[in-house]
Amino acid sequence: MESSAGGSPVVADTVPMSVRYDATSGLWTLTAPHETLGAPVVFADRVYLPVDGRVTALDRATGRVLWQTPHRVEFHSDCVSAVLAAGEHLVVPNSHAYMTDGDMISFAVLSTATGDLSWSQEPELVSGFSAHGRTLVFWRLDEEERGTITAVDLATGSLRWRHDLDALRAVLPTDDRVIASVAAEGKREVRAYDLRSGEQLWRTEEHGQPKSLRLSSQDPSAEPVVLAWDWLGNHLRWFSPATGRKLGSLMVRPRISFYGSDDPLMRADGESLWLTTNDRRRIDRLRPFAAWPRTRTFTPLPRRLAYSTPDLAEVAGWLYALACPAFERQETPWQERRGTLVVAARVNRPGRYRRLTPVHWPRAIPRSEQHIMWGDLAAGRNHLYVQGWHRDETGRTIAVRGNRVLWQREGRSSMAVPVDDQVLLVEKGTEHDHLYLIDGDTGAFTDPVVERK
Repeated sequence: MESSAGGSPVVADTVPMSVRYDATSGLWTLTAPHETLGAPVVFADRVYLPVDGRVTALDRATGRVLWQTPHRVEFHSDCVSAVLAAGEHLVVPNSHAYMTDGDMISFAVLSTATGDLSWSQEPELVSGFSAHGRTLVFWRLDEEERGTITAVDLATGSLRWRHDLDALRAVLPTDDRVIASVAAEGKREVRAYDLRSGEQLWRTEEHGQPKSLRLSSQDPSAEPVVLAWDWLGNHLRWFSPATGRKLGSLMVRPRISFYGSDDPLMRADGESLWLTTNDRRRIDRLRPFAAWPRTRTFTPLPRRLAYSTPDLAEVAGWLYALACPAFERQETPWQERRGTLVVAARVNRPGRYRRLTPVHWPRAIPRSEQHIMWGDLAAGRNHLYVQGWHRDETGRTIAVRGNRVLWQREGRSSMAVPVDDQVLLVEKGTEHDHLYLIDGDTGAFTDPVVERK
């Protein structure tokens, strides 16, 4: 592993950018050259995003440019967050090639204060990564051959430990340990390693070899637990991350096949688990820690959910999903389809079964403008942001609150990044790119600054 230090945030050919800030509304817009802006990530009082391949730091409140690195990075996609913020460091993954079981990725680690390069690493096949405290952990998943887990010092890039395993199905880094679903020595088990030293803390065969591991808690004051999900057996277990001791289990409808969604959707409250059946006609809400775990079923009948691995979101007491129009044939070409419906239902209304019904559009938006092939959901504090494509191939973004569409924007955008009751959107223009901070309720924004030649 090679590391290099140095770097400076001030360079002669820095990318030209301008920001317009409206002090009355608190909204701002950043303007940059065409095809230069990547997806933003918010951390504390900063916004970080790639600009022409260079990580750039903005003041979250005003959009003011604080620094920009001199180091260009080729990012795998401009539609996903390109950096991971961890304390005093930014982890920048540089994707070199897309592979079947992961990406060939090298890492560059920068200072959040100045953008200076702390160290960088040669490319390696990586399925996932995470940073906790002063440790960066990355891993390669492989269910049949060799999986690996590697931990390095976040400040220096020096190797702390590495474990090669016969097979690796899931990895869950926490603040003090790494929990992994592995196969080794002919056994399927779950192991825990100390985050800093890599020392094995415990191992158990009691949980099998789950495909998904997720940290949750029964309520904000409770100790966290690890949820282990094996969709082949529809089996959910939860156990202590400190000891590996099993705390409970739940067999979910054994006669019904659930979407592998190898990772079931556990909501931020730590209580609700959402599972979708493989006929795409029902969403079950379970509460693993409650006395009666399966509390409600939501159905989009007579419609089906739109995608083979449905995207769901729970926002401010509402469940959202995407559904096909009623009676539309699956083989219909997408250019001829009537669009994808955004459907919603209140989560906590009484009743064992609840219907997911289409959200209401403002009368000012013509019906032809509502026929969108929606694809991505982003959950904010009180709003849902949905992004997709019109059949004329223009991009669209809508904001939903409750069961109503509040506004729609036309434009090719990166994934929406909610910030409290506002949202960050990168939109690609013919001559310039813009990063907008937009009001979630009204869709209001600040007109961009465009320099004319």
